[in-house]
Amino acid sequence: VSGTGSTLRDEPAVARRLLATYLTITAFALAVVVIPLGLTFASRERDRLVFDIERDAQAVASLVEDALEAGVAPTVDDVLRDYAGTGGRIVVVGTDGISVADSDPGAAVPRDFSTRPEIAAALDGRRTSGSRRSETLGTNLVYVTVPVASAGVVHGALRVTYPTSTLDARVRSTWLRLGALSVLVLVLVAAVGMVLARSVSRPVRHLRDAAARMAAGDLSARADVREGAPELRALADTLNRTAERLGVLVDAQHRFVADASHQLRTPLTALRLRLEMLEVSVPPAAQADLAAALAEATRLGQLVQSLLVLARTDAATPECGTVHLAAVAARRAGARRPPAVDQGLD
Repeated sequence: VSGTGSTLRDEPAVARRLLATYLTITAFALAVVVIPLGLTFASRERDRLVFDIERDAQAVASLVEDALEAGVAPTVDDVLRDYAGTGGRIVVVGTDGISVADSDPGAAVPRDFSTRPEIAAALDGRRTSGSRRSETLGTNLVYVTVPVASAGVVHGALRVTYPTSTLDARVRSTWLRLGALSVLVLVLVAAVGMVLARSVSRPVRHLRDAAARMAAGDLSARADVREGAPELRALADTLNRTAERLGVLVDAQHRFVADASHQLRTPLTALRLRLEMLEVSVPPAAQADLAAALAEATRLGQLVQSLLVLARTDAATPECGTVHLAAVAARRAGARRPPAVDQGLD
């Protein structure tokens, strides 16, 4: 009974474990889907930014190509000014790496860019792209450098840089939306999972309640065989049939004890009366044996009475008290001594 009560107290833990299982599986599925999705989005956003910068670089390079080929400063101030308004920067250099145009109004022109690896690569006819940290601006920059060439001859180079702050903000916003969506999914799964967990644990709880009542002695308790999974319904049916058989056995035992007790009371009473009637005719030498026989009859009567009490109650409460074992042993030895002597036993 104690173990069953403990199980009943632990029943809400079943629903919590089921809910934790649902949430764990959902979180794992979200992680498998959301994390690659966010990383793919960030990568595609960066690739798109680089593609846009490359397109702008090619467009501006075609505008300054003729001026660089002629060896004069290009007149693209309007283009540079518009591009500076977007947060980007365009630098145009000649074959010596000295700038001839710069969209940054605060930058000095001319300025030597020949030591920059990306400028050197562009003057060598290679197009490069990448990202670097600008300590001056305090942000990361994405750059694309293209050579300005015609007929295979390099006349200069053009570099476009763009801060990644806008890209980072867009990626961060996407991660936040994905996170909010994941939290919403987890909340919905928790709500639905709690309903499902309770629907699963409710039949188990009812089954345990019925078992607890049976363990407490209520063999009329029955489990509901209409709810729960097929396995639980089968278990409930088995428990009910077990309770029915136990009830039949207990009733049969009670009837047997009651019938046997009633059948024994009459002959025992008659036997005691006959022994009491012998007291006046038994010689003094046999009085001790007669007293022993009366004591045995009295004891048998008490045993029969105890059986009747046991048959009328489902749980008899024993009476506790001090018992002198030596006196009990002496009485039982005295009752057994005459037949033992007749058999030549000590």
